Amino acid sequence: MFTFVPNHFLMHKAYIYFLLFFISTQAIAQSSTKDAAQTETKDFIYPKPVRKAKYNIAILTPLYLDSVDLEKNLTHIPKFMMPGIDFYEGVCIAADTLNSQGFKLNIYVYDSKSNYIDIKNLIASDKLDSMDVIIGNASVSDLKLVADFAKKKQINFISAVSPADAGQTYNPYFTILQPRLSSHIEKIHKNIISRYPEDNVVFITRNLTAEKNALSYFKNDLLNATPSRFTELELKGDELNINDIVGKIDTNYNTTIVLGILDPSITYNYLKTLSTVAMRYHLKVYCMPTTEAIKSISKVDEFPGMPIYYTSSYIIDKVTPASQYITNAYKRKMGSLPSDVVYKGFESLYFFYNLLKKYGTPFNTHLSESAYAFITPYKIVPIKEKGSMKFYENKFLYLIKYEDGIMLYE
Repeated sequence: MFTFVPNHFLMHKAYIYFLLFFISTQAIAQSSTKDAAQTETKDFIYPKPVRKAKYNIAILTPLYLDSVDLEKNLTHIPKFMMPGIDFYEGVCIAADTLNSQGFKLNIYVYDSKSNYIDIKNLIASDKLDSMDVIIGNASVSDLKLVADFAKKKQINFISAVSPADAGQTYNPYFTILQPRLSSHIEKIHKNIISRYPEDNVVFITRNLTAEKNALSYFKNDLLNATPSRFTELELKGDELNINDIVGKIDTNYNTTIVLGILDPSITYNYLKTLSTVAMRYHLKVYCMPTTEAIKSISKVDEFPGMPIYYTSSYIIDKVTPASQYITNAYKRKMGSLPSDVVYKGFESLYFFYNLLKKYGTPFNTHLSESAYAFITPYKIVPIKEKGSMKFYENKFLYLIKYEDGIMLYE
């Protein structure tokens, strides 16, 4: 069985009917038996990989098909449905690509927000038991359910969009494709230490758990020493008083600000405040990954003379052949430009199916290979704590720099 996508706009009612029928009537083939022989990696022993002529792949994404009235003549898709649909469309483009290359795979798509069979009921129904890999665009609560199931059944589960660890403490069948906040902080910390070791470094947070965690990741980074002129500033509210910053600056040195603020609207306000003294104190600012939501950062006069950095797990260069391939395929189906989620859907299926094809299941001893990356150069490594592996995570990150509206990245 292979996913079929009609060559017309998804907003047409017939296509919505098709999706609903497709998702609710999947028949799962009998699961393969596991070889008793073993293969070892690090501190965990996986079953010996089994290679197959055709692999079963489950896709979990929030389509919200039960939330629309299918009897009405739909003229547009509700905005809340688009992320899940875009992920699905990216998967479909990848499936069409693999099919054109002569590869064989069964794709089973499930609406994770279905009223009829949600994630809990899906797991109880045994529909996932015969999967060779599960790829999920899922919420944090759903991630834990699927990750626990994957560990129990020894089926690889790939979290393609969320950076949450799903509360997993020892799950060698769980892979996070979007780096966690701690990985972003490590990247920032390493860059500051290597480039600006003499700078004043001021880490700004508010009294919020996630932001205090960001500070903790920076201070307790085992791979990089804390800067010698390091201070921290915890704000009592959402206002930033520039005098509080100036009071922590040794004017004999340049200054690096780390904004451990995850709300992009608050980040923007703080950046505007900092820009008023940026040239006087030679400020540069490192921000959290959510800063990519600040569109005005690319304006020439928005933050004059103040370099701004943030990390991102992917950059879609629209002029490369790989990105144009996905863009053109999406435009033919949807009549518009793809969102970032489309690329994530494509890359997750394309990368992991190729690992299945070459190595069989499980393929975990080869997760570090990046030969099948289509756009994003994954760097998937085992995450350990006290010598025991917790899960796998993609640690590849770009460092993006904006200065006077000009973007550079490395």
